[in-house]
Order: sequence, then structure tokens, then C-alpha cells
Amino acid sequence: MLPTPLGDIIILIDNKAISYNAIPVNRDKTCMDIHGRYKIVIDFIPDGQEHQIKCLIDGYENTDDDFVETGENLELKSFVKNNIKLSIGMEGDSGYFSDETRINNHYDYDNGYFNNGVSYQILKNTQTNKYVFGIAWIVDQRPDNEVQTWYGADPSIM
Repeated sequence: MLPTPLGDIIILIDNKAISYNAIPVNRDKTCMDIHGRYKIVIDFIPDGQEHQIKCLIDGYENTDDDFVETGENLELKSFVKNNIKLSIGMEGDSGYFSDETRINNHYDYDNGYFNNGVSYQILKNTQTNKYVFGIAWIVDQRPDNEVQTWYGADPSIM
């Protein structure tokens, strides 16, 4: 497990905990003040059924300060408590138009959000077999550095 200031990171596939490797990622000019930056790569071969791969902060209770921060090809949720900000990012661009067509056809899965984490939603037609979570945190969150976890947790720039 990856310990963080807000709790241990757990990975679940269809609500069953799995073991994983948290790979340290070096800080760069976009996130010099962060205290932790990791990526977790999950290999999962789709089988034509719906599945869910969750990345959760074990034991975390959400606060009113938690929020979703999306970007181009980025789905991300940030968790804030006691001046600590932790962000969990995923590759994706979820969403549908009112006629139920996908906003972006680049990805063949959806993304989901929970009070204590995020998920990849594997669809019946999903072919993707590698799912990356980016995790970054900063202990002394201030207005001048709070965007750094957003950059630090973006899997597309790790």
C-alpha cells in the first residue's frame, strides 16, 4: 500500500482489493513543492463485461473542500484536509451529450468519482488494457502552490 498523509491508497477491482506497485515519479518544474508523487499502473484485460477499477484513500472521510478538477484528457479529484491537498488523476475525458453519444471517442471507458477516490469504469466494449492513476500531495497547501498537485497527478505527463 502507498501511505499518504490522508490515508493509505487501496486499489480495488470489482470491490476486491488487489496488490499493486506505487512507482515514485520525480518532481518537475510544474510541481516543485509537492511532497509525494506516484503512479500506479494496473494491467487489466477486458472480457466483454462491465468492471470497475477504483483507487481509494482508505478510511478517508470527505470534506466540503473536496472537488473534481478536470482537464484535457484528465479526470481528477482533489481531497483537502488540515492544509493537506491530495489529488488522484486518471486519463480520460468522460461525459455524454444529451443524445447519449460520448463527448470524446478517444477513450473506450468512463471515469467515476467517489467520496474517497476515483475509478475507471470498464464498459462492455472496452479494449484498453492499461489503466494509470497519478497521485500527488502537498502538505502546506497555499493559493500560490495549490495547482501543483493537479500537475503532479496528471498521468499523461508522468
